[in-house]
Amino acid sequence: MVRTIQKRIIIEKQANIKTLQLAPKLLTLEPKQAIYLNLTGDYQTLDFCSAWNKLWQYVKENKLFSAGIEHIVIYHDDPKVTEADKLRTDICLVLPKKAVPKGEIGVKTIEGGKYAMFLYQGSYEHLSAVYDTIHTKWLPESGEKLRNYPCFEKYLNHPDNTALEKLKTEIYIPIE
Repeated sequence: MVRTIQKRIIIEKQANIKTLQLAPKLLTLEPKQAIYLNLTGDYQTLDFCSAWNKLWQYVKENKLFSAGIEHIVIYHDDPKVTEADKLRTDICLVLPKKAVPKGEIGVKTIEGGKYAMFLYQGSYEHLSAVYDTIHTKWLPESGEKLRNYPCFEKYLNHPDNTALEKLKTEIYIPIE
């Protein structure tokens, strides 16, 4: 892939993870209501911790804590085609209870529909290569077609209390 940034040409080689199990679960999801913060900038340098803390503060202040809260991040842009400072990300908490927008915290619906869900175990630093493997190997071989909706990740555990190689992330790829 070749892209031009500030009159320089950068050639990027797609990374693949040969050991990734490319047997996703095909799921049909119901829409989910979430509170969220929108961040813009390089995925590698965004302050995810601060965003999660603000969302949890909102949950605490509004007495919305309950079982079943999901940690989800929606990535709106492909860093291979979008300039790093323009990458858009939504940091979300899916809540079983109804929430209302307040300040910089919004409420949105995460679209339901058909998804291919890949379970990845390992450090977050390899997620870019996981996406490359999904898009360059699984997608062309599967016969599935992408739906016009962003991919998202659901985090099943937390790096504060889980070894990096044991982190579990569900990657949801929207398909027709």
